Amino acid sequence: MVEITSLAESCQRFLGEKGRLSTAIPGFVARKPQSDLAVAIATAIEEKSILIAEAGTGTGKTFAYLLPCLLSGKKALISTATKTLQDQLYQKDLPTLVRAMGLSARIQNLKGRSNYICQYRVELHSEEGQFQTPQCAHEVAHVRSKLSQMINGDRSELPELSEDSPVWHYVTSTVDNCLGIECPNHETCFLLKARKRALDADIVVINHHLFFADSRLKEEGFGELLPGVDVVIFDEAHQLAEIATHFNGERIGTRQFGDLLDDLIKEWPAVDLANQPLKALSHKADRLMDELVSSLPGMDDRISWEELKYNKSFMSAWSEWLALKDEVMECFSDLSLSEFPGLARCKERLIELTRVLLFFAQENNNQIRWLERFKHTLVFHVTPYDVAEPFSNLLKRQDSTYVFTSATLTIADSFDCFCKPLGLLEAKTLLLPSPFDYRQQALLYLPRGLPDPKDSTYYELLVSRAIPLIDALGGRCFILFTSHKALKQVAQMMGNILNYPLLIQGTEAKPILLERFRQLGNAVLLGTATFWEGVDVKGEALSCVIIDKLPFSSPADPVVRGRMAYLKEKGLSGFDELSLPGAVIALKQGVGRLIRDNTDKGVLMIADPRLTSRDYGGRILASLPQLPKTRDEQKVLNFIKELELDYETVSD
Repeated sequence: MVEITSLAESCQRFLGEKGRLSTAIPGFVARKPQSDLAVAIATAIEEKSILIAEAGTGTGKTFAYLLPCLLSGKKALISTATKTLQDQLYQKDLPTLVRAMGLSARIQNLKGRSNYICQYRVELHSEEGQFQTPQCAHEVAHVRSKLSQMINGDRSELPELSEDSPVWHYVTSTVDNCLGIECPNHETCFLLKARKRALDADIVVINHHLFFADSRLKEEGFGELLPGVDVVIFDEAHQLAEIATHFNGERIGTRQFGDLLDDLIKEWPAVDLANQPLKALSHKADRLMDELVSSLPGMDDRISWEELKYNKSFMSAWSEWLALKDEVMECFSDLSLSEFPGLARCKERLIELTRVLLFFAQENNNQIRWLERFKHTLVFHVTPYDVAEPFSNLLKRQDSTYVFTSATLTIADSFDCFCKPLGLLEAKTLLLPSPFDYRQQALLYLPRGLPDPKDSTYYELLVSRAIPLIDALGGRCFILFTSHKALKQVAQMMGNILNYPLLIQGTEAKPILLERFRQLGNAVLLGTATFWEGVDVKGEALSCVIIDKLPFSSPADPVVRGRMAYLKEKGLSGFDELSLPGAVIALKQGVGRLIRDNTDKGVLMIADPRLTSRDYGGRILASLPQLPKTRDEQKVLNFIKELELDYETVSD
């Protein structure tokens, strides 16, 4: 182990031009910004302070934060945005670094509970389950037959079952239906074993959702991962405020209520005929849940509670639901729950469900109340206006180093848009621009003469500006959209006129689409939010990124509207505090798809005319990498000609 006083120097040495990593890792190139970031993190570890670092694309931030964690010998928690990034850290980046440095470190990957098979639920449903399809019954039996061979109980050990199979609902647990220490399988629980390994490890890789879920476990009597951790690194930290908001809110779904009644009937003593009213109540619940969903035809997917108060059929079904849950509660009155832990847990779930529903039954001005509508279910949400206080309190729970890093944390070099929503008022900040030479590698095209994006001819004209570029480039293009509706519209137009393979988000899984895009070498890919970040296509296969509109969140969204009203009450500008920062961070992520390597070259086209016609356009442009700009199509075509792209494309 390295002396803590020399941690920063050790990081510099390892990452230097003649350092250990340049000799031990093929293709490793020493980069000053990477070394600067590692030194800043090492200093934060020594001082037990908070560091917020924006590190532009190409900095090599993964090694920059892993290295000081490994060298310090302290227990570290690495939290990232998605399970895909989590797996990459655990399976690739960490083992590469540990081998190169000749260290021995215990590393553990820990996922959320829905990734681990619950033996109790498997047995419960195998014995008396009623399933949507015979296929689902067959798959539950299959999981049961595999239980004895499973090592970690991770869903990934059952690759033969599809990721979106309904079987997972029956063979994993939720916080609601987990029996905890009352469970007969408590000693062999896969989730508990994974958590135990994480408690013993030096470096634990998790995702942001799990970090917040874990911080709530203390209240749920499940023990915590966080105590004992010396260093917490948040990678892709720009997503934290949104995820923190989700976890500091409350939600209850119609499906949860249905599941509760199903579990109640399964757990009820078979000899006790009192379960007969339960079956009748369950049928009544099914009818009511259907009525609630069908009372909202043609409405948006996200609806404000204030709007629903005027919907008579919805409010009638809602009142019946409140009465029904009281009837279900009465079923527990003559039962000795100490003999039936499963039933006791069901009662606790019903009490919790009642608590959340009361937020909607009472007038409550402290939070935003809204509904999310899916095909067959509704989810009732209570969302806080802001999370600055709970988040900063969470960090104060223990004396750790906290590092927040991402390629997109600032607007025009200011960290306020990241710090204020999370209550991070006394942190050190570090801004490291991308080492890429954007002036030589890229060109920003802002086409002239496009109407306002609300204009009905907007997308037709956008396609007419995009096609000459795509033809000159021989495909090799991402077109990123702010809505699925716009994507579908352009997909239809391009299907008739495009001379290159067209790949459309939703037709296949994201990894498959990306692999096809790389292999084809001349494709055009249309994507929405999921393709704006976390996508890495190096080389000539991606030589152009076209962005349809500035990614402002919808002002009709109930959460956005609620927050806007809250900021206005405080005398603040909703646009400056909420809309603009959100749009800039999302735009920076989208722009970041183009140049992924110091040999990449390409064109970025942002079609939205508001970038040049509105006052705020200057602030947005000041937040992007400093690319040469043009409004002249001919200059763009000349630039493309100079790229001398290799037209030998790989066949499909």
